[in-house]
Amino acid sequence: MRDLEKLTGSFRIAIIYFGSGIGGNLASAIFVPYRADVGPAGAHFGLLACLIVEVLNCWPLLKHPEQALMKLLTITFILLLFGLLPWVDNFAHLFGFLFGFLLSYALLPFVSFGPYDRQKKIFLIWVCLMFVIIFLVVLLLLFYLIPIYDCELCSYFNCIPFTNEFCADQNINLNINIDHIV
Repeated sequence: MRDLEKLTGSFRIAIIYFGSGIGGNLASAIFVPYRADVGPAGAHFGLLACLIVEVLNCWPLLKHPEQALMKLLTITFILLLFGLLPWVDNFAHLFGFLFGFLLSYALLPFVSFGPYDRQKKIFLIWVCLMFVIIFLVVLLLLFYLIPIYDCELCSYFNCIPFTNEFCADQNINLNINIDHIV
């Protein structure tokens, strides 16, 4: 990651890192509301998306770009599979990756091969920034105005119950039994 920071600049990487972390943790708070997960997982997936965008941006300059892209996509897929285990937050991973991908396309330096490439890049920057803003507004509206308290399908994205007890302790029981308080 140090090479990516040297290439891109610390300010741009910080925006991608924090933007991915905020987007990932906000989505996690929406889709898994009874289990507070905070951490750098969404931000790390954002940096992984940044590496993928860097390979896509430098495609004509690389000797074997398809190998580099396949390595990064394989790593991403394996890490998302680990997210299907209990207590690993796949929503932070997915949304951190999404925010990181869009922010990387908007913020990474671009190698231009002519005026058409420059116009295409400016258009792509605006489209990516608009999608980041739209996703952030939608997530904030879902968080504050339309909370999702019970989403059965969402729980399967975070943990697949391979056995009866595999994902049993994922949900927190909010019913308070007064007999046990004294």
